[in-house]
Amino acid sequence: MNQKQTQKSVNKATKDILARCMATEDIIVEHRSDVPSAYFDTKNRVLCLPVWKDMDNSVYDMLVGHEVSHALNTPCEGWQDFVGKGKGSGIRHMFLNIVEDARIERLIKDKFPGIRRDFASAYRTLHAQDLFELNGRTIAVTDELIDRLNLHFKVGLFGLENIPFASEEKQYVTRMANTESFEDVVALAKELYEKHIDELEDEEEQDGSQSQSGDSEEGDGQQNPFGDIPDDSEESTDDSESTSSATDTDDDDQSGEDSGQSQDDDTDDGESADSEKSDESGEGSESDGDESPLDYDDYENDVNAAGSSQRAFEKAVEDMNSNETTDTTYHTLPNLNLSQIIVDHSVISEIFSRQVSRVSEMDTHQQERYANMRIDSNTDLQQFLNKAKPTVNHMVQQFQMKQAADASRRTNITKTGILDTTNMINYRWSEDIFLKNESHTDGKNHGIVMFLDWSGSMSGILQDTVEQLLILTEFCNKANVPFEVYAFSSNRYYPTLEKFTDRYSDEYREAVAEIEKIEQFTYVNKETDVTPHRFQLYNFLSSRMSTKEYKMALQNFWGLSSAVSSYGSRSYYPNCLELGCTPLNEAIVASFDIVPEFQRRNGIQIVNTVFLTDGDGHGMGIGSGRWSSRREQSYVRDHKTRKTYTVGSGRNPETDVLLRMLKDKTGCNTIGIRLDATKHIRNYRYADGVDETSLGDLAKHWKKHNFITLPSAYDRYFIVQGSLKVEFDALDNLDEDASLAKIKNAFLKGNTSKKSSRVIANQLVEIIAT
Repeated sequence: MNQKQTQKSVNKATKDILARCMATEDIIVEHRSDVPSAYFDTKNRVLCLPVWKDMDNSVYDMLVGHEVSHALNTPCEGWQDFVGKGKGSGIRHMFLNIVEDARIERLIKDKFPGIRRDFASAYRTLHAQDLFELNGRTIAVTDELIDRLNLHFKVGLFGLENIPFASEEKQYVTRMANTESFEDVVALAKELYEKHIDELEDEEEQDGSQSQSGDSEEGDGQQNPFGDIPDDSEESTDDSESTSSATDTDDDDQSGEDSGQSQDDDTDDGESADSEKSDESGEGSESDGDESPLDYDDYENDVNAAGSSQRAFEKAVEDMNSNETTDTTYHTLPNLNLSQIIVDHSVISEIFSRQVSRVSEMDTHQQERYANMRIDSNTDLQQFLNKAKPTVNHMVQQFQMKQAADASRRTNITKTGILDTTNMINYRWSEDIFLKNESHTDGKNHGIVMFLDWSGSMSGILQDTVEQLLILTEFCNKANVPFEVYAFSSNRYYPTLEKFTDRYSDEYREAVAEIEKIEQFTYVNKETDVTPHRFQLYNFLSSRMSTKEYKMALQNFWGLSSAVSSYGSRSYYPNCLELGCTPLNEAIVASFDIVPEFQRRNGIQIVNTVFLTDGDGHGMGIGSGRWSSRREQSYVRDHKTRKTYTVGSGRNPETDVLLRMLKDKTGCNTIGIRLDATKHIRNYRYADGVDETSLGDLAKHWKKHNFITLPSAYDRYFIVQGSLKVEFDALDNLDEDASLAKIKNAFLKGNTSKKSSRVIANQLVEIIAT
């Protein structure tokens, strides 16, 4: 089987499910290309599997089962007293690992008998690949006992090799096959290790007695079969260097802190992360009386040394890692502090009130200018609302009709069994003589949460977008649909900075620096959590407002949007409410908490979450971006649901994966409305799901209706002509002496314009009512 076929045959998603089922908990499974071997992180409950090549399903399942059994049965503590630290700790751990492997593999096979076949098939495959380096080698009772025990429980049990044992050694085979607790494993491993040390000392004594006559006068009469041991005079230098070298070679992480990984978190390589860190635990070191010269390197290049079969197997498994250049990264999201992000409508009202107070301190000319501006703005708003009333009423009527039709479908008429005294006279020719009951199953009520892009690129179309949005809020008010309107912006609100008149002063900068220390989010896992940009959500409008509050908020919102979009009278509005950048992705993450709270507070079943923007948000570091030349596969893991999401390779992979998370976490309908001020749609020829044929059809629809819909991670994704104004009366601009033909053409053109200009409102009513 070639590599392509093998990789295709292993479905990683099913392996994730298999691992969770076997672990009997919703553990997190990661497939990484940057780890040499599998491990289980007992603290964060993460099973990490390398990206293997040339590995069939049986081998994959065996290694998954092996690691899951470690997760279930191997404790985080209890091995340090025996393994210790320093020279010899590696080989002690190897003894412990071999004995523990036999136990955990037996336990997982007992728990899930069906996996016995996978273990047998997997070891048959690995033995055929000579992972234990047994080709051309005859196993004899003179070989190291620990190696023969290791081979017996990995290949001997399945009849792949005949592993010989002396009569006095068979007790170890029996005991190793019957270990129940981890304490039994430690006791047996310690006994096997001490037996091995005693045999080495006997060999050293024999070698020393035979070579004593050949020693120099300065010799001490002893030699180390594994290399020179520095004498006492060199202990302060050479021995320290030897220990450092061993540490650098075998103990990559010497922080001394518990990583949360299990004792055997590397599955088969014989060296767990915790054992590597044990060198600074202060337990079982050479100072405890163990002066063994054995180190993990002692058997690495010696086929006759103890543990050589295990080391060969470890290296072979590491060599099975895929050599693909694709980087695999896993990301998580921090917890957002919404109290530092959301500026409530009540606070915004206070901001405007303080701004009015500042205007009162200006000269008379500026006050008159501000007053005239407010009068003109409020007049324009009222004219807009008056013209919008027929459209809003039509939307409410359509909404009520759809609700009535839905209620009719949910109505059941049943007989009560009680005679209808009025109709019983018809009993001879009709059975309809019993009273009836009508029952209505509960319908689903809806709410809308709208997120408006408050960025500088929206300035040319912001007022038109606000008009579309206000038709929705007017509809919601009249149809009694709960709603919230948030504007997302990188422009922050600093209440303590309002006292500063000079924004370029040192005092102002120092105050900003102090405020920036207040975090908008908290890390859950600093190693994997991404870092969102600082941003603000301005809650301009809400169904929570009273009638008076809504009227005043509407006037402020209308005047503000007009000012920042025209760049005409910005000085009369608060600086914090000016346009900024586009934290779209941060707003989606914030909606993870906003939508459930909105749903709970209003007691509604379905929330429609709408994002109105003219472009893409800036990234938070999830994935390498669509313009990156690096090959990278990124994943996002949800801290709470523990679900892992694959980051795609589309036009906006980060936004797409966050939208999928939003829908899974909240169950809301996601609606994207992208405003585009261009006259054509050529920019979307590379959009997902668009080809040459569909592009032509989309262009025709765009020209006729001024909007199109595209496949997306949103439930519905609209691209709308950005400069599309809401049209109400097509005859307003006609001259009094206009001809009949002009009146007719204006009416037909205006009617079409009215329909297309209300696309946002009409489409959302269709979605909300169903």
